[in-house]
Amino acid sequence: MSIPFTIPGERVRVELGRSRGRANLVEVLEPSPHRVLARCPHFGANADPRVGPCGGCTWQHIAYPEQLRLKTALVDRLVREVLPRAPAVRETLPGTDPRDPWGYRHKVHFVFDNAQRLVMGHYARGSRRVMPVRECAVHDPRGNQLAFDLRAAYTRAGVSAAQNGPGVLRSLAIRVGARTPELMATLVVADDRDKRLRTATRTVLDRESGAPTAFHLNLHPRGDAFIFGRDTRRLTGTERMRDEVAGTSFLISPTAFFQTNVHAAEILVRLVLEAVPDSADVLDLYAGGGLFALPLARRGHRVVAVEENLAAVKDGEASLRVNRIAPEQCGFIARPVETALRSVNHAGAAILDPPREGCAPAVIERVFGGLRPGRAIYVSCNPEALAHDLRLISRHSYVVTSFQPVDMFPHTAHVETVAILDKE
Repeated sequence: MSIPFTIPGERVRVELGRSRGRANLVEVLEPSPHRVLARCPHFGANADPRVGPCGGCTWQHIAYPEQLRLKTALVDRLVREVLPRAPAVRETLPGTDPRDPWGYRHKVHFVFDNAQRLVMGHYARGSRRVMPVRECAVHDPRGNQLAFDLRAAYTRAGVSAAQNGPGVLRSLAIRVGARTPELMATLVVADDRDKRLRTATRTVLDRESGAPTAFHLNLHPRGDAFIFGRDTRRLTGTERMRDEVAGTSFLISPTAFFQTNVHAAEILVRLVLEAVPDSADVLDLYAGGGLFALPLARRGHRVVAVEENLAAVKDGEASLRVNRIAPEQCGFIARPVETALRSVNHAGAAILDPPREGCAPAVIERVFGGLRPGRAIYVSCNPEALAHDLRLISRHSYVVTSFQPVDMFPHTAHVETVAILDKE
């Protein structure tokens, strides 16, 4: 049983929850030497008891070096259960400055709600209640400042939220350039007919300093679980913002996925570049906007990038033009991986960067049983899914030569892992 806000080895007093297998921390009787005071006022016992703790970071009570050690141990345990002779997992690389592991998220996201006044914040742990946020220490401070300024403008103008009320505001997403000064904000609204919305927004856009370089309005009339609706309108600035990873320029549209922690993304790119053999033709599966494909193409590899999200593919193709990469050097296939693989006949090296659930068995069968690249690099955001897929891959006479975890999200239990596999 995993008990929130505890550390392995501690003696604690808990209260059993109503649902089976759940317990809540009541008191720490013998604390771990790795226990620290959480920085965030919305974390654990620091939080307002009326709304509960934030549902975001869950490991702020653990000293950062111990967080890294725990993530290494987690990956090692899971992969060794399926591959007992696998090489030892390397120590987890920090995805930010280990001396100051804060402000690392280059994507800032808040949701809106109505109480006695407009509320902007995060969902409370285990619920859909929005807890007001005074500070979010893992966000880039520039994104926080813009978000709080917009909230203040909407509050003064009397604009309200769509959740639990007749208002228009749903959420706010801000991307902050890690290597560029650009700042792109996307406001998600139920509709844009409230004139106060445009007036309040304009007060922030017209400022001489601190205004975003691009601002978009996303219309999301349906109250479903998706963050964005289908229609996005540019109010000011460019259609896409520009950032750089590993010396490569990337153009990012308002609703397309791009790595939240750009510094950690640069580590992933470096590990992949080091692993791909010289002059190998590369098949990049689940390629997104070309995080790995573009730097590989710039290095001289011929790359086929497969991605089903059309917005990400359009971003990738725009980034190809910005980097002056010839179409024959890198091409995108805008189809699901399972479908696209039917038309692929060769891969000197393969990169797999699947979603959290991992690869479909048919993908593993086609890549490792059919194409059989000399080397494959599996970039995983879920060690449980990685372990499951490695069990299937090993049946095709592939061996893992290294495991390198990367801490994409400090103060959480999430960990990325780059696994390198060679054909026997």
